[in-house]
Amino acid sequence: MAPMQLFLERFIVSSTPSWRVLLAVFASTPFFLVVLVGHGLALNTPGMQEALNPWALWPLEGWLALATLVNLITAWRLWPHRDLPDAVPQATLLVCLAIGPSFTLIAILAGTFTTALNLVLLGVLAIGLLLFERRPMLIAYGTCVAIISAHDLGVILGWWVYAPAFKGQVMQGREPVWWFHIWRQFAFVASGVVMLGLLGLLFDRLDQVHAKLRRLSYTDGLTGLANRRRAMEVLHNEVARQARTGQPLSLVLIDADHFKQVNDQHGHDVGDQVLRTLGSLLLACVRSPTDVACRLGGEEFALILPDTRLDQVEAVCERLRQQLARRSFGHGDAAFKVTLSMGAVEGRGQDVESLLQQADQQLYRAKSTGRDRLCMAGTSVEPA
Repeated sequence: MAPMQLFLERFIVSSTPSWRVLLAVFASTPFFLVVLVGHGLALNTPGMQEALNPWALWPLEGWLALATLVNLITAWRLWPHRDLPDAVPQATLLVCLAIGPSFTLIAILAGTFTTALNLVLLGVLAIGLLLFERRPMLIAYGTCVAIISAHDLGVILGWWVYAPAFKGQVMQGREPVWWFHIWRQFAFVASGVVMLGLLGLLFDRLDQVHAKLRRLSYTDGLTGLANRRRAMEVLHNEVARQARTGQPLSLVLIDADHFKQVNDQHGHDVGDQVLRTLGSLLLACVRSPTDVACRLGGEEFALILPDTRLDQVEAVCERLRQQLARRSFGHGDAAFKVTLSMGAVEGRGQDVESLLQQADQQLYRAKSTGRDRLCMAGTSVEPA
């Protein structure tokens, strides 16, 4: 039991939205297929035909086939992007609308919509709210309530019978009295409202905590820039996007020149001030949110520039260099300037490791040829 609990906790906390939708698809689709095959066999078995109403089951078969198709297409589209952290509201809504009404229709047609099953569905709703975004789950829940309400009203008014999947003689007078439908509807809706209210308060708090933890895990505490972990994630995503679209992608590695001397001669407080200033200047030089400024560690920074050619990188780096040249650090006679060595490379189908290695080679060339400059493939740009 403990390993399963640990797995569920890790899955809920660390899984991506796409993985959660895929879990719902993998859990529900086999059940739909079993019901589809079982009903199909029953409708074609002479002994079962005497007890079943084809006019009720064949539409259910069609709906389940459609729900299964929606699940499979959604899974096929999400699978290549399953590890991306982006929300997938449309896919989530489609799967919720495929699963929720399907289970509701199965229960209604079989006449098994009891108070116990209501509690089970409310439990499923709670799990769904924990795993998925709230809006798709509430839309699916509202759809299920509408289906149940229409069914109960029709039974009370005599428009159709309870458990329409079976012929009358099979039920043997076990159809619930009219007040049972009203009580069940009240209990289902009232319980749902109470549960939604309590879960809403809980999930709002969980969302805030999760957002804060995610922000902390991706942010450098000193500069406020993206940290190395976030930089690698963005770089992998952008390299994959470039492979799909062919759009340009540039990477710049940046190193503060002689930063160890700054710490040794002026102290770590001044060194931290230099790093914070560099962070703010990098943020000012990029196009938010397409470009990403990162601190990789120590005095090493990076710019990830999607949709940017190498000939455009020079303008970005020159703007950064000029902004930094206007800043002085320290006080009085101890005031000093900071310069940057920068190495840039444009992605041309390389993987992430190759792209980083090539950018690092250009950064090394900038340092070895005098620092305070930008080096690109075949080019070295010195300060004016």
